[in-house]
Amino acid sequence: MNIIVLSPHADDVEIAMGGTIAKYVDEGHNITIITAILPRENIDGNTDEFMNKNRKKEQKKSANILGANLEILDLDPYDFAFNRKYIKLFDKKIKSYKPDMIFSCWEHDTHQDHKNLAKILFTVTRKNNISLNMYETMLPGGINTYSFNPQYFVNISKYIDLKIKALKAYESVFVNKKNNYSKYFDSIVGRAKFRGEIIGVDYAEAFLIVKKIEY
Repeated sequence: MNIIVLSPHADDVEIAMGGTIAKYVDEGHNITIITAILPRENIDGNTDEFMNKNRKKEQKKSANILGANLEILDLDPYDFAFNRKYIKLFDKKIKSYKPDMIFSCWEHDTHQDHKNLAKILFTVTRKNNISLNMYETMLPGGINTYSFNPQYFVNISKYIDLKIKALKAYESVFVNKKNNYSKYFDSIVGRAKFRGEIIGVDYAEAFLIVKKIEY
């Protein structure tokens, strides 16, 4: 299959489905990660330009570890929204790849960029024959009034080490102890273990099925 994995930001898909990407690549599927937005804010005293270039470098390394192709759109986070401009952009982009399946973020994620990307994808895929799934992106421990109730689980026990390695490629996020996100690393792996317990394996990742196409 030709599969697109849409990522609001660099590292979102590795958090949510790094093991699934590695598994699908191992099975011979063609995976392309398309990242919408990169950081443009000053972190730890670094310049915006440094952060942007560094995150691109980190994501390329992570994608290589998982065996996935990568396209970084680098859209303006202060302009990105659910509107005709970005619906048209993503419609054109998806048509150019001709995917059989798309994975995107959850529509009820608490991050505004995740919400907007999910809404854009719902609009873009409403009249085509592409299967669509939503992944679990919110970091464990986040507050939400909605419940993520997955119907689709992928056993990633064989690929958990690759998921961890891909996450650690983001040194500025998960290795740098000055960054608050480094404390979430164990929680991310713990969630994979929790999802695995639900289906009787060591580690798993979970998804919501929006649209499933079979021929």
